[in-house]
Amino acid sequence: VIATTRVQKPGEDGIDRRLEKLAPDGVLVRHWGGLVHFSKSSAATQVHGDFSLNVTNSVTGRHLLALGCDTITAAHDLDETQLHAMLARLPAERVTVTVHHHIATFHTEHCVYAHTISQGRDFRTCGRPCESSQIALKDREGKAHPVVVDIGCRNTVFNAQAQSAAAAVPKLLRAGVRRFRVEFVWEDGETCRSVLEAWKSLVAGRV
Repeated sequence: VIATTRVQKPGEDGIDRRLEKLAPDGVLVRHWGGLVHFSKSSAATQVHGDFSLNVTNSVTGRHLLALGCDTITAAHDLDETQLHAMLARLPAERVTVTVHHHIATFHTEHCVYAHTISQGRDFRTCGRPCESSQIALKDREGKAHPVVVDIGCRNTVFNAQAQSAAAAVPKLLRAGVRRFRVEFVWEDGETCRSVLEAWKSLVAGRV
């Protein structure tokens, strides 16, 4: 499964066509243009709606499922009461809940990489240092917030500290949720394995 860009501007729909040519098993669509494109493409490609489609209520959830989403992701700004009220009115097994992630703090077209470690101004002249280097923005507390570049040369700044909703998992399981998402940014392989094993044990009821 591959993901679309987080933002699509007019004239950038060619990115979706490039992703489709890769013939993925599924696509995580992060914008409405991608949803329209992939819901009309090959039936063999599963369409997973990301949190950025802003599913905050069952009306929106049912609308996205009817448009062709195989699964949808609950919006991040729902509190626990709102989330369960929505799950009670949707097929909960088709709703993904993000339980561990670094919040995307903001997106910008200003490229931190080109500005700080290149003499160029854009992708034509910068030499694409983002493909070989990593940059983070350090705040006043000394926390380093990762900056990640997408194919459209837009930067996303992620919060340094991952948020976890481990305490909410047992109730979500009882509500019928079967899809839990754990997101990583710059974690190494060993850290990813350790975190995933902990989540697998939690979902299985061993911890």
